[in-house]
Amino acid sequence: MSEKIWLAELTAEQLTRWLIPPRAEMPFAILERIDRIDFPAGGETIDPVVWAQGRVFGATRELRWERRGAVFQIRVISEQEPGEPFVVQGEFSKVQVRDSWCYMWGVAEGRIGRRLEYRAMPPGQGRPCLLRRELWQGAKLVATRLTGMKMEDEK
Repeated sequence: MSEKIWLAELTAEQLTRWLIPPRAEMPFAILERIDRIDFPAGGETIDPVVWAQGRVFGATRELRWERRGAVFQIRVISEQEPGEPFVVQGEFSKVQVRDSWCYMWGVAEGRIGRRLEYRAMPPGQGRPCLLRRELWQGAKLVATRLTGMKMEDEK
């Protein structure tokens, strides 16, 4: 495995092209802004102007963005080159891969203040979970990326 980190600075229009549904390679999403968080499905439209930061992800890649003024700072972690205007920031070969599930907020978490909707996941029981891939070189964690979501009882 030779995952790489690719960086670019994109306009809202350029980023929107990456987010056009259906996002077959990146069906999961976490969208954030100061007053809200959302988890749309792969077939839903995402407007990056509305979301200050977010990430879309799947088994093969993760794309993260954060708005900085009129542009978006973009980071892609993948084995596959995303193309122009991305440039390689880091390459990880000879890494150990550790996949682990981590729990997210429950759908009716009291401290969130509203019922959360994880629309990309099939119905299930238990808490929602994120699959996180960690890339290690010896004892050093060099990168992480999200690869999936599921409900706790799903196989």
